Amino acid sequence: MSERCARCGEVGEDRRTLWMACLYAMEELPIPFEERDGGGHSYYTLCVCKACRADWMDAIRRWYQDKPARVSCGSGLFVRRGGATVEITREEWDATHPGREPLVVPPAGAAR
Repeated sequence: MSERCARCGEVGEDRRTLWMACLYAMEELPIPFEERDGGGHSYYTLCVCKACRADWMDAIRRWYQDKPARVSCGSGLFVRRGGATVEITREEWDATHPGREPLVVPPAGAAR
């Protein structure tokens, strides 16, 4: 029976199942994961072709090797991205939240 790759749509016999076990609510991502119960924890799977699995493995390698720069831009504007709190510039805020005023966190030690 042929299966369709969940990522690229290729139809074929030889598929691989990717398992995500990060214990985070992956529903936030627009990815068609199949949720599976694993003894009290949710696991997320995708049935993919070999080429897409290779891309996934390369993405994990890059994620691990390319450490994030954790430098403050000084804006005091924080948003949630992928489960983490990150600081963004006022320009980024205005582009992603048009017409809304942000709540700005004053720098540590600032007068209140």
